[in-house]
Amino acid sequence: MSAKLHPGQLALAAGVTLLGIAIGIGAYFLPEASGYSGVGPRLFPSIVAVCLVPLGIFLLREALSGGFHDVDEQAEAANPTNWRAFGWISASLLVNGALMTTLGFVLSGVVLFVLAARGFDSRKPARDAIIGAAIALAAYGFFNYVLGLGLPSGVLPF
Repeated sequence: MSAKLHPGQLALAAGVTLLGIAIGIGAYFLPEASGYSGVGPRLFPSIVAVCLVPLGIFLLREALSGGFHDVDEQAEAANPTNWRAFGWISASLLVNGALMTTLGFVLSGVVLFVLAARGFDSRKPARDAIIGAAIALAAYGFFNYVLGLGLPSGVLPF
């Protein structure tokens, strides 16, 4: 009896494993611990990499041994992946990352919120922009003025 291969499950497993490896390689090139705390920028990406690689290998083993266990294939077929929503939400994350340093945290956060809301079928971009601005401004104020962590202000005069 040969195990049925599921290409989507194999792709997910390979993607998780490769993402963990890529994060691990990137973390290796970050500087060591700095300052009085002894914790540097390498710590958290290293933790993420150390968790993702074994998870990806485990998922790969599951995918190769007949597929992920306890997956209701009838329910999965009745609720197919909404690729359009996935595209909007993925685009929101990528655009946010690309615009963070030029537009700043608040404006790129507004764009993130509007595009992600569109992924959830919102048809009111003006309302979404207002809500996104409120959330982004609150987060910016909290991180910059309460925690003292400098987020990029970009084109806004903060």
